[in-house]
Amino acid sequence: MGLAEQFLRAGSHASASDIITKYAQQHPTEPATAADLKPGDDGQHQGILSADDVAKAMALIASSANDSGSQWKADEFAAGISKHCPSLSWEDVIYKLPYAHLNVKHESGAVFIVNAFLAATAGQNRPFPYSFMYEIWPDAPAQVSFLRCTLRSASIAPYLLDKHMPTVLADPLDLLYKAYHPEFTRILASPWNSLSLILVLTHLLDSKASEDARALLEAGIAQEPLLVTLALARLKIQHPRLQALLQHNVARFLKRDFGHNGLFFELFRIYEKKMMLAFFCNIHRKDPSFSRHILDVLVDLGMANDLLLIPKREDIMMLDFIVELAVFASRRGMLAFETWFPGLLAELGGDMLHA
Repeated sequence: MGLAEQFLRAGSHASASDIITKYAQQHPTEPATAADLKPGDDGQHQGILSADDVAKAMALIASSANDSGSQWKADEFAAGISKHCPSLSWEDVIYKLPYAHLNVKHESGAVFIVNAFLAATAGQNRPFPYSFMYEIWPDAPAQVSFLRCTLRSASIAPYLLDKHMPTVLADPLDLLYKAYHPEFTRILASPWNSLSLILVLTHLLDSKASEDARALLEAGIAQEPLLVTLALARLKIQHPRLQALLQHNVARFLKRDFGHNGLFFELFRIYEKKMMLAFFCNIHRKDPSFSRHILDVLVDLGMANDLLLIPKREDIMMLDFIVELAVFASRRGMLAFETWFPGLLAELGGDMLHA
């Protein structure tokens, strides 16, 4: 009987430490032989338990957690395992969870996993290996469920920040950080500040958990529209559904349906200036009524003069968009259209004929 089955048989009336101690007594430590090790184990058999054994037990506990919390305490579980397996790699345990039938239904299950790791590695300055969430799991619905639970839990959010692929960084944007300090501080600490998270959700849109993945992505847009929309732009994913979603979100920022539209377009300009202009052009072609909103943003960003007063040959494919903006700019007294348009023809007339 494995450790997971021992927990299942003992039930919640027994403590985690007692269950692990009983299992240790029934399975005295024996030196691992070459026959015991499987290809790729690389010394995972530490003490009486392997990383697979511990992952299965942890998955069982986390998957059975409910509104009342997990049936066993994370710190007792970690202490019991560490006592009998002092050299166990807890990182290996975490990465094996998706293959150990993990199916967390409540955020308390995700909290148990994070807290067990933190308790087992206390004082060792080892970060929680959050990237296991962003790999491709064999069970797509279980992965979406786990992501949903972790994103709901404020208590473990600080341990899940994507430090490898954040959508927004503060360092290169000091001036913006100072200008939008409260909002910037909040989004930098959001678990949605992750290109990896958006990337795995886009993958899951084509899995058997597509509806749940879509619902989670929409929840992210409702909660963090700036981060999710900017991530979709930065990843340059060509999925038709995501392209439509990205364009729809940019249009909502233009109409000020979302807060902090100024910060969004500042970031969009810094990260994806050419893409931003292309999106504006496409939005204008679908609905010309957006032109005045687009001009407002370009003026705020200091980009209107560059686009209107110094038209470039590479912009010729969106000349209809530029002319429309010039009409609105003329009405606002920003330029004199009757002299601007002949100047445009003189400068780019030959190229326009060949476009």
